[in-house]
Amino acid sequence: MERRKGALDMTQGDPMRLLIRFAIPMLIGSVFQLLYNLVDTMVLGRFVSAQALAAVGATSSTTMLILLLGVALSNAMSVLISQNFGARDERGVHRMMGLSLIVCTGFSLLIAAFAFTCAESLLRLLDTPEDILPGATVYVRVTCGLFVGQMFYNSASSVLRAIGDSRTPLIFLIVCSVLNIVLDISFVFLFGAANGIAAVAWATVLSQIISAVCSCVYMWRKYPLLHFERANLRPEADTVRRFFRIALPMLLQNLLITVGQLVITRVVNGFGTNTVAAYTVGGKVEQIVTVLISQVAFSFSVYSGQNFGAKKYARIRQGVRKALVLLGVLTGISMLVLALLGRPLVLMFVEAKEQEIISAALEIVRVYSVTLPLLAAIWLYSSALRGMGMVRPTLMSSILELCSKIGFSIALSMLMGRFGIWLASPLGWAIGLAPLLWHFYMSHWDQKLMEAENAV
Repeated sequence: MERRKGALDMTQGDPMRLLIRFAIPMLIGSVFQLLYNLVDTMVLGRFVSAQALAAVGATSSTTMLILLLGVALSNAMSVLISQNFGARDERGVHRMMGLSLIVCTGFSLLIAAFAFTCAESLLRLLDTPEDILPGATVYVRVTCGLFVGQMFYNSASSVLRAIGDSRTPLIFLIVCSVLNIVLDISFVFLFGAANGIAAVAWATVLSQIISAVCSCVYMWRKYPLLHFERANLRPEADTVRRFFRIALPMLLQNLLITVGQLVITRVVNGFGTNTVAAYTVGGKVEQIVTVLISQVAFSFSVYSGQNFGAKKYARIRQGVRKALVLLGVLTGISMLVLALLGRPLVLMFVEAKEQEIISAALEIVRVYSVTLPLLAAIWLYSSALRGMGMVRPTLMSSILELCSKIGFSIALSMLMGRFGIWLASPLGWAIGLAPLLWHFYMSHWDQKLMEAENAV
């Protein structure tokens, strides 16, 4: 199979060195990913109003639902392409690229129809406060109605990472982030604070569309390996079966995650606009300190996928040990940042006079400052198993995590008020981690695979 400069073969060499080499662009990109994710919230909270901040925050579970479903499809593409790449199956890569175009287009059209017809009804179902409902509806209709940019951008990045190229997605992430920042600030001042929510929504989708076009064009020109022909747009039955065997459990898994988040959002909304704003700010602070952790953990699916395709199972276990060391260092730093800089981070998103919002947000920060290792572990082991196409244990993990979060958020909020809601997620992480650890260390999956191969 042709190897072009920029692609990284992770089936050979020292795992730690490969992981660090692959992760460095991801870590740099995490800074821009952070800006990209936070700029809407910062602009609204600092230049528009706390009410506008709460309106966008109230949409987080809805937009997360759409995003995670799209990510599930992109991850399924990435898993199969990385396995074909590791197995030197060039024809398999071409077939998956053709199917990816069909899936991305179809899903984007489906989400657009949903956003324009069901956005307000869903937000009402989540008990969104009436004073922020109109702004929240506008934000969902714009960002999800034009989800095509986000879908193709994420898919192109996933494909490039699947063949070991983490540098190119970094470049287009920087482009997208800078565009989003410039357009956010420009649109808010150009169209005024009264239209601030619509302004930041349009800034986000325009930056995504521009970056999607650029990344797809570059990918096509740089890597002939990723070209596909018209015949590949008529997918073979075996290709479709392999894709949906991976994608459907991932879709169900992410759907369950967002259902749990929707339930928690409804519980949060019941405590009023200030609590919604605090929940939004706390979530953004969590993104700041976990973005490095998430990028390293999620990128491990590429390592496990390539080595699984090459049938190098011992390297997967070795890679997990190395990744645990790297994630341990990053998690320790993140916990220290939360403990020492929690209040300054909260004040990045809300004015100092909003004492109730600040107080509630700091409660969230304190909970996360001692529970981040659970989140890092569940991300790593999910990525390792997902990269190998072992989606059943990750699905079981999501089901347990979902049920736990729903139960704890309802029960603890009745017993402890809003502080009980903040505890629900860490408790869900702890319970969801159990089946992942059992499957990876106790199921003897590698021995079973080798015995099956020897039998054949």
